[in-house]
This record gives sequence, C-alpha cells and structure tokens, in this order.
Amino acid sequence: MLRKIFFTAIITLSLQFSFAQEKYKPEWENLKKHKAVPEWFADAKLGIYFHWGVYSVPATDGEWYPRWMYVPDREPNLWGGKVYKKHRETYGEDFHYHDFIPGWKAPNFNAKEWVDMFEGMGAKFIGSIAEHHDGFSLWDSEVNEWNSVDMGPGVDMVASIAEETKKRNLKFMATFHHGFHNLFYPKQDQAVMRPVTPNKYNYVYENCEVPQDPKYRKLYCNMDYDEAQDLWLGKLNEVIDAHCPDYIWMDFGQRFITEKYRKQFLSNYFNKAAEEGKEVVVNTKGDFFPTELSVVNVERATMEDITPEVWITDFILGSSWCYNKEKRTAIDPAKAIRMLAEVVSKNGIMLLSAGPMADGTMPEEQVKAMEGIGAWMKLYGEAIYNTRPFVVFGEGTTELKRDPKDAWNEYGAIKKGLNNLNAADIRYTQKGKTVYAIQLGWNTKTPERTLSTFADEAKNIQIKSIKVLGSSERIKWKRTKAGLNVQQPKKKPAEADAALVYKITLK
Repeated sequence: MLRKIFFTAIITLSLQFSFAQEKYKPEWENLKKHKAVPEWFADAKLGIYFHWGVYSVPATDGEWYPRWMYVPDREPNLWGGKVYKKHRETYGEDFHYHDFIPGWKAPNFNAKEWVDMFEGMGAKFIGSIAEHHDGFSLWDSEVNEWNSVDMGPGVDMVASIAEETKKRNLKFMATFHHGFHNLFYPKQDQAVMRPVTPNKYNYVYENCEVPQDPKYRKLYCNMDYDEAQDLWLGKLNEVIDAHCPDYIWMDFGQRFITEKYRKQFLSNYFNKAAEEGKEVVVNTKGDFFPTELSVVNVERATMEDITPEVWITDFILGSSWCYNKEKRTAIDPAKAIRMLAEVVSKNGIMLLSAGPMADGTMPEEQVKAMEGIGAWMKLYGEAIYNTRPFVVFGEGTTELKRDPKDAWNEYGAIKKGLNNLNAADIRYTQKGKTVYAIQLGWNTKTPERTLSTFADEAKNIQIKSIKVLGSSERIKWKRTKAGLNVQQPKKKPAEADAALVYKITLK
C-alpha cells in the first residue's frame, strides 16, 4: 500500500514538474509552440454568437452608435454620419451613452432558449459576446464596474451561455472587441492619444462631449495608455479564469495593444487551457498575432482558393451585427448554406452573428433564418462536418471577384459574387473515401451535368458508387473524357433548393 502511494506521489510530482517545464512564456517563439488549429475546430465548420449590449437599446445605426453619437463633424454620407444629429433630436443633447444603461432590461432573455436555437441551426461552437468597443462588460466583472450584472439587465451573459453550451458538450466561445476601446470614444486632447497608424481612428476635440467625470473614466476609457492596457488584460483574465473558453475570438482592435500585453494574454490563456486539458483557439483579424499560433479571420468574405491552414469568416444573421429596429431583415438560409459550402470547400469555417433585441427577444426573422439553415444541416450536415478539402474547391459559372477597396485584400479575401452562387456551381468536400459534390441549388434548367474536375485534377480517382443524399432514386452516372456525368433525381429532395448533395464513394 505504501509503495502504491509512493509511486502515485512520484507520478503526480512528475506531471506537475512536466507542466511547469512546458509552461508557456510571453515570448513569441515559445507561444508559437501552441497548436493553432485543434481537430475539433477543423471539424466544427459552423459557429454562432451574438452582438448584444447597451447599443441594443437605441437599436439604430449599429454597435458603433456610442462612437458616432459623439462625433459632430462626420460627413452625413459616411457610415454613422447622421447619428450625432439624430441622437440629439431623439434624446436631447444632454443624454449620454451611459444614460441608456438603466433602460436595458432583459425580461425575455433565456440562455437555454438561445442555445437551443443555436444548436438547432447546426452550430458546433456557440459564443457570447464578452465586450464590444464600448467598454461595457457582459459578465460579473470585478475590474470593471460597468457590467451587465451590476447594471442594466442584471445578467451574466457570458456565464449563462457558457453553462448552457457546455451542458450539450458543444464548444464555448467568448468574443472580445475591446482592443478598440482605447480609441472608440473621442478624446479631448492629445495627452490621451494612443500610438496608432494610420491616424484615422483618432478623434480629438477641444470641446469633447464625452463625459469627463472620473466616475465614467472606465466606460469611456478616459485614462492613460498603460492603465487602459492593464484593464484590457484584466478583463480577459477574468473570463479565462472563470470559463476558459474553447475559443477566444478577437476583433481588429487588438492591434492597438502593445506586444507586451498581447503576449501576456496568450501565455495566460494557453497555460490555463493546459491546466484544464483543453485545446483552444484564438484568431487574428490582421497581424496582431502570428499565424503560427492563431487562425486568420476575415469579415464577410471567402478565399480565392483552398488554403493550407484553416481560416474563419464572419457573417451577419440579421441586417446588422446588432439588432436594428429600422431594418428587419435576415440572411436567406439558402444563400447561407451556399456560402457555407463555398467556405468549407476552401478549408474555412463560418461564424454567424445574431442580433437580439434589448429585452432578450430573438427577432422572428432571425429565428426563421436559423431554422432554415438548421433544416438543411440536419439532413445533409455530413457533407460539411468533419470534412476536409478535395483536390479542388469546386467548379461553376459564378465569378468571385476581389474588391480593390476591401480592407481584407492583403489576407486573400474576396467578397463580390458570394450572393450569386447558384445551381450551376459545385463545391467539393471530402471525408476519407467519400467525396461530396455540393450543387448550390436545384437545377431546373439542366438536370444533367458533367463534373469536369474528374477529367482533370481527379481523373485518376476511381469511383465505386454515387447517390444523392435525401433521395432513394438510383442516380445515373458515367465517366467520360469530359469528366463525371451525373443526373439529378427526378423528385427534388427536401431542402434541395438551397443545395443538392451528390455522395461519391471511392474505391
């Protein structure tokens, strides 16, 4: 017995020593040892979170409302250019952003119902926004008194969503946009400016209308750069220590945080994950983290071709990132499925963002969009989940173009044409000896088609059988010099208006 206890103690000490030896340090070369893309992430393909905050109370002009309401000289034709005047006409010139907080009540918020919707849509990782640019935290924070537990709705959103997500054995994500909090609100003088290039993000006014009372300093970030960065890191550490999310999503503003703090965050996160035996993910929206340790994130875009590494892209479920009462629309589920197939075929992952109302109600149009996406995923998800790219991403007639003005060009992202994907387009995925040819819609004009990839890059691949998912009909097919000729079933399978899936089994 004593011998067993002795050896158990030795093993325990060895494991503790091993962890101590392998602990991450806030140094780039050491941090690059972190595995950027765990298998669970590469398998997941579809995730969702939400934009919900104090800005959901005015519910107009997006989540940058608190910035633009303090910018008097922005051109009216530019994004947010009408907010300054509009706010004063609606609420008065003495009504500040913090005055919206008492009006943010959430009697209809139900974490279980939300996660039910997200899971029903087919999401394999589910997130809560932790904090946007506005300085208001959505968890029970000790470092920031401006939070959703001590004020407003009185709810710890991060904890609520984390608990419900983990119950279902799904992965939990927390999103942080607060790197831009440094620069989000206009400043009254150069003394509080941050080192930024280009200077377009700095708004300085001699008569700055942002409240300067010390009691509002953390909300409006009226503090020096070092203190602001300490607060940035302190907020992250709280969520990491309390929940250790499987994925911490980062917005573009982290580039305004110095390397010292960025490296410290990563070492804290990776070490906590190692303690809990988790494989975790962090993304870079720009170059604030090396791609050796992070996943590249592009906004509302795809890539030109299959990439060697997994990447992720964000799309809006509603009309805006957050709820907009003036524009009640949502993504077309069929278009969402086609874009998902496009993204996955190129080694990407799709992340959607919902926009709940301030009271916790999920807008009906967004609920229907989630139901539509989920209906297809329940039937044909095998063509998406756990797959990897084929020898080519696809073929078809829709041209996806680069926008010369797009901010994400340097990362290889393209957008133009995404909404035009149709039944003439094919996107491929693969899982072992199964290839999925996803036809992006039901073809009413030419039910017979030839997959030219099988006369070119896949010409030496031998085929055993082909069927269409959701159909009991025998599918006619043959190899020709032009490729693989396949015939649609006569009867349209359920949800095939969004996409039809040919399941090709290889020898």
